[in-house]
Amino acid sequence: MKDESHIVGREDSVRELVPQLIDKRDDGANLRVISVVGEEAIGKTALVRSVYNQADIKNHFDCCAWVQVGADPNLGHLMVDLLKQLRVPELRDVELMDEKKLSGVLQGVLMECRYLIVLDDLSDLRLMDKLITVLTDSRNGSRAIVTTRNPEIPSSVDPWYSTHLKLSPLDREQSDNLLKESSWTPDAVEPVKLLHLKDWIFSKSEGSPAKILLLGGLLSATMLDERTELANLLPDRPTVRDVVELSVAKLPEQLKQCALYLSMFPKESEVPTRRLFRLWSAEDPVSSSFENPVTRVDAEKCFKDLVSRNVVHVARWKWDGSARSCRLPGMLHSVFSQMAKNERFLKIYDCTILERLSNEAKFDAPRIAVHRHISGEGEAMAQENALEVGRERSATNAQEAHMGITPAEQHQRMSTGDNSTPWGIKQLCSYVSFNTTKLGTQAREIEALLKPLVPRRDSSLLSVLDLEGVYKPMLPEELGYTLLNLKYLGLRWTLLESLPKSVVRLSCLETLDLKYTNITQLPVSIWEVESLRHLYMNEVSFDESVDPQLHAKKSLNCNIQTIWGLYVGVGSPMLNVLRKLTGLRKLALTCHPSAVREATEQISYLNMLESLRLRSKDLFGQPSDLELSDMRRLESVSNLYLLGELSMQSLSHIPPNLKVLTLSMSGLKDDFMAFLGELEWLTILRLFAYSYEGENLSVAEGTFPRLRVLKLWKLEKLTKWTVQANAMRCLEDLEIKDCTKLKTIDGLGQIETLEGITLVKVPGELMRSLGVA
Repeated sequence: MKDESHIVGREDSVRELVPQLIDKRDDGANLRVISVVGEEAIGKTALVRSVYNQADIKNHFDCCAWVQVGADPNLGHLMVDLLKQLRVPELRDVELMDEKKLSGVLQGVLMECRYLIVLDDLSDLRLMDKLITVLTDSRNGSRAIVTTRNPEIPSSVDPWYSTHLKLSPLDREQSDNLLKESSWTPDAVEPVKLLHLKDWIFSKSEGSPAKILLLGGLLSATMLDERTELANLLPDRPTVRDVVELSVAKLPEQLKQCALYLSMFPKESEVPTRRLFRLWSAEDPVSSSFENPVTRVDAEKCFKDLVSRNVVHVARWKWDGSARSCRLPGMLHSVFSQMAKNERFLKIYDCTILERLSNEAKFDAPRIAVHRHISGEGEAMAQENALEVGRERSATNAQEAHMGITPAEQHQRMSTGDNSTPWGIKQLCSYVSFNTTKLGTQAREIEALLKPLVPRRDSSLLSVLDLEGVYKPMLPEELGYTLLNLKYLGLRWTLLESLPKSVVRLSCLETLDLKYTNITQLPVSIWEVESLRHLYMNEVSFDESVDPQLHAKKSLNCNIQTIWGLYVGVGSPMLNVLRKLTGLRKLALTCHPSAVREATEQISYLNMLESLRLRSKDLFGQPSDLELSDMRRLESVSNLYLLGELSMQSLSHIPPNLKVLTLSMSGLKDDFMAFLGELEWLTILRLFAYSYEGENLSVAEGTFPRLRVLKLWKLEKLTKWTVQANAMRCLEDLEIKDCTKLKTIDGLGQIETLEGITLVKVPGELMRSLGVA
């Protein structure tokens, strides 16, 4: 599983760039601005991202930020983006500041830290000059990286530092290595024909990594007898756009729709597959142009197909080998956005433009995405979308004027007549907002969007309403009566404090995401919404509201697969409800210490459970005792996270077939590794803060036969670790962080499979012994 820190064909450039970032010589303390220069689609962004995501780079700097500059950028917006990523405490009203005030705030923040800032796709020399004045030099080793196609940028950004990287097209050997590392699967092809296919790919790609990957993916997905015809569809020297358009043209219709849907997300953004799959699945064939319903299994298959064609890149992986997040490469995003607009598949608006549109404006696409501060091509497209709406409205006004309709009559028709609901709103099937900037002012865009539907309780075809990250959106109380087809309601990171009670009327609702909000209460009838499959909360308690009728039922919603963020207190009625949710696959529970034993007893009846996250917290929110009942009959559980103080007896009660185990605040004093080492399927073990309080850790001979990843964090008393013969023989990745007394590891050198060791805040003696210093 290779993430974005792994790159093929540019290894020499990586080796040249990394030392410039972590230069520890005296003159290396000065701020350096490093330019990476090259033509379009040559791999500048991929190279820098591969270095930016390396653990040792992240750990070397106090703070890191990445901004997509693009054509015709806005300096104020860029500075706001930087401040957001730098996680400045108590950051308020930055959107209301002018450039001078923003510059002062940003300089003050950068003065206090060693930073790494990436300015991706910068081409404006004047903007570069302004940004240079903002980048504070505290002589602490801070760095900035600029990717650009403009050859004049390097000499302008840092005239005192002449080194820059100029990327050239890949040579034959580099191109061949990249093709092998991609999803290139040429089937059973004769060596001569295989060589011919490769020659064709390399001649058309001209050393461009993007073209190599797309053409390789395209040929791999094409039948043998169709490849010759396919080869004739491209000109002798195709542009990147030519290759992208051919790749999209050859996608099956459902795959094409799924690919175009990705252009809804901001350019170069990292997209959680959790969110993407839910959005795909929520698209209803009745209310959208999707030919068939996309189930979770279908979503995963479509995603794998797009990855195999190199249309989508995996950004991060999960422990089980599935993708955690993905990214649509920038050049593909530009083409996809235009195609989606031309086909009226979706439209993208800038939030500042959308706010100026009247409620009567007609959206002529079934999907709307609202972005904040779009720059370059995206801004031009967003402006064009708004102009089109304006032209349509002007045409309507002219027609009504010709017919003698007065403004008063028009208002009356809109308010009381059959035309009370604008066409676009009723036909809209997906509304996704990325307007995440404004803090301190509640977002009213949804209230304005749904306002025409409320008076008559008109129903909408809307199946997706995703407001993740939008600050406290105003939701109408009538939400559940107007969005009868809603399947996905995403409110994660909105900081909302309450939810309309009518949400229980959403009879088609499949996903309700309230994670990282301030909502602590939900109507108890939410458990009776039979369509609900995924419920994400933030320690929501039902202790005082569970209807006695729920206890009388032998089973409740058997369709629900995910419950995340439920709180169970002492004597909670929810203890009797848990065991009735027999379809559960994922459960994240926070318990009062006195409720843990009974809760785990009820959980032990959930035979389909695959993932369990259990935390014990006292009334002050502090980790407390985890007294587990016997959960060894939960044979389907493969992922377990435990936070709270554990005894060896409780630890012996954990499910037997775990693949991933995370312990935090466990306070174990005995060497427990002998017991964990017998877990036959354990692949990932994470021992987080204070999970072990002993001084010596020993891994017995032959134990941990399948362990691939081991993380040891903040084990402050640990001084020595011993690995005996033939132990952890499959270990690939070891990370040790904040183990300030650990000085020796015996036997680690015998593990031949170990690919990477990450050490952060450990004694220099340990680093030298492992050859990392």
